Amino acid sequence: MFSFELVPNSPLWKLEIIGSIAEDVGVDGIWLSEHPDNRSSILTACHLLKTFPRLWIGIGVLNPYMFHPLTIAQVAATLSEIAPKRVYIGIGAGDRTSLEKAGIKRAHPLKKVERCVKIVREILEKRFYQDEEIHLRLNFRPRSRVPIYIGAQGRRMLRLAGKIGDGVLVNHTNPDLLEFAVNEVKMGAEEANRRIDELDLAAYLTISMSEDESKALKTATPYSAYIICGAGREFIERLGIDPKIVEDVRRILRIGDWIRLYQVLPPDYIKATTFIGGVEELKELVAKLFKLGYTQIVFGSPFGPRILKALKMIGEVIKYFEEDINRE
Repeated sequence: MFSFELVPNSPLWKLEIIGSIAEDVGVDGIWLSEHPDNRSSILTACHLLKTFPRLWIGIGVLNPYMFHPLTIAQVAATLSEIAPKRVYIGIGAGDRTSLEKAGIKRAHPLKKVERCVKIVREILEKRFYQDEEIHLRLNFRPRSRVPIYIGAQGRRMLRLAGKIGDGVLVNHTNPDLLEFAVNEVKMGAEEANRRIDELDLAAYLTISMSEDESKALKTATPYSAYIICGAGREFIERLGIDPKIVEDVRRILRIGDWIRLYQVLPPDYIKATTFIGGVEELKELVAKLFKLGYTQIVFGSPFGPRILKALKMIGEVIKYFEEDINRE
């Protein structure tokens, strides 16, 4: 299964254009990322579900610090009335840098996500949830089941996703980390006596495609910076990233000095956290991910310095694998 990520930082008419291209190149759905400073992923999902009746729409991801579990369940159930069986909900800890800028401390992320998923799922399935702290009820029934995906990077969150998720959005692009992630999700599934094939394992890639590597690198730089600053210590160590550079980049992101960011973030770090290349290189990566056990490939922003051209290049990759499946 193939999907696109759309970041609602553009007007809806631009997202419609990309959505039309997504339909043309053969993706199955669209993931909408949620950021506090962009358009609402929830309202954008409403619009796109009406605009593209063939595609499913996922929101990836809503975090329990900004969205109460009842709100997430309410959103999922309401969207299922608009488009039954075409709504996916992602739940995760959220981007640390974005939350800090909003004055929100991301405390106990594993417990918060696990509790949030439990409450949302029970409300959607039973329309009711009660424990020692809260008593919640939904006064209407969802039109269809809404799968819950867990957004995960670190070891413990990946294992949690394997235990409780209908799917997992693995927010890595580096092949070694993607292989590491599969193994951790498998361990989590085994601990919960689940089979790994019960989950939709989605590689949520950050893509910047161009024939000009320097332009692709520049386009990917802000995305790489947010990935690095939101990552845990284990992630940083595995990629061999200098913690001092992480702190420099974090300060630069707080003030939005993009020119300085291009000067500070080394190209090797960008390549370690995003995909930089052309059609053939992307084919190789996707083939490897399918072999590892991934069942969904999410082609994520920024796509490339020339978005329309990059989307067509991604379309070539999708067509290649669809033809390969048909030959089998």
